[in-house]
Amino acid sequence: MDAEKTGKLINYLRSLKALTQKQLAEQINVSDKAVSKWERGDGCPDVGLLPKLAEVLETDVDSLLKGELPAKKIMTEEEIKALLEKEAEASATKDNTDRRFLKNQSARIFIYDFKRPSLFSKYQMRKICNLFEVIMCEKVRSDILANRTDIRNIQICSVDELTNGEFLRSLSKKTFFYNYDYNNAGFAVEVDPQIGKAILKQDAKKYPELTRADVDCLELVFINPFVRLMQDAFYENTDKSIPQNDFNKSLQEAGILSNVFNGITSGERLEEMCLLVTLAVKSDNEDGFINIQFNYAYLCGMCRKLGFFGTEENGPQLHYLTDIKAKPVENNIFVELGRFRSDSFAFEPGSIFVTQKRAMEPFNVVIDNQVCFDGEIVVVDNNFGVRLIAKTAADKKILYNEEHYIAIRLGEAFLPKEDFDKIGEGTVLELNTLAGEALSIIQDGKCIARGEIVIVDDLYGIRICD
Repeated sequence: MDAEKTGKLINYLRSLKALTQKQLAEQINVSDKAVSKWERGDGCPDVGLLPKLAEVLETDVDSLLKGELPAKKIMTEEEIKALLEKEAEASATKDNTDRRFLKNQSARIFIYDFKRPSLFSKYQMRKICNLFEVIMCEKVRSDILANRTDIRNIQICSVDELTNGEFLRSLSKKTFFYNYDYNNAGFAVEVDPQIGKAILKQDAKKYPELTRADVDCLELVFINPFVRLMQDAFYENTDKSIPQNDFNKSLQEAGILSNVFNGITSGERLEEMCLLVTLAVKSDNEDGFINIQFNYAYLCGMCRKLGFFGTEENGPQLHYLTDIKAKPVENNIFVELGRFRSDSFAFEPGSIFVTQKRAMEPFNVVIDNQVCFDGEIVVVDNNFGVRLIAKTAADKKILYNEEHYIAIRLGEAFLPKEDFDKIGEGTVLELNTLAGEALSIIQDGKCIARGEIVIVDDLYGIRICD
């Protein structure tokens, strides 16, 4: 046994496990001075201590005797494939989602977060996307890049709603970032360093660092014309109810507060939602992205009032027809925030009713008028769904037998009574409501109003829509 090599190995393995010399000594019933002596190479552990020492350090006796870990085996392609298949099978067994009762067994299921609202309808998102794809990209290509043979293409990549924090965390530490008074109904423009350098006709590989001169120059040759085109494109899609100068002035008054390298320093409220439009830019040498980050107030408070979304603000209403020969089925499973006393409330639009259920707590799953499960809200393809996460104990089941009540209901489903015993923890049931659709206010069995989920002091509430 080489004392020096064994000592170094003991020190290495102890450090990996984040153990102090004293903690290791206590586990093998020796003094911490003995461990210190071994690690200095001034002595070796007794042979009788080696099995226990190897167990604590998660190695083997032979490695301690040799003072080195065994060489790692190089896996063959077949062994790697087999290992990946084994891990995939293991992860599949860990998923306790029961899909037997779904129409589409391969449906995409994910958690629905009521704290993360989607403000714009699909119709409005398509209109925003079309604006950037059909008008803005064409204007940028024709007006800005017409004389740039090295910039080959610019096209829309994505339109998405996310939090400011999520967007800012995605940026590199050094980037071209221009803040147009974002927190005051403004917007921000971010250009990837590589494509920014390409627009400036610089070789990013030779000159990777960003300087203040780069930021100011890009603002002059690209950002300012780009922003003017964006404002013009927006105005052309409004109802022209105010003069264009007034429209532009409302943006110009904000101006550019600062040109910063790092978007994190722009003072944005990280938890707030924003609309992010990403444009993909291709040049001869570099590919990159331009991100336009809109404060919700910019598009909602200004563009909507100016008729940006037209008169059909919420898009076409969908109505599903039922075949006259179809056999009616009465739903027997209800997913609710709770049931409450049927007091004489005025369900006026804008009124908010606060429950006692804390935000992110599971919903009640009511089967045959009994709260039988706690349920986690998910999305099954385009519909709301519920994943059963805990069965209510028999002595704690709530029986709803009141004739008069108010229920805040997320959705409903039907299941044959003979299948009631087949459902349990992990079972996912698809509901009859589209994800994001307003909840129903049920009074004595009839829907009398609809509302959207809100969070009031960490409690679920519902704001009446209609």
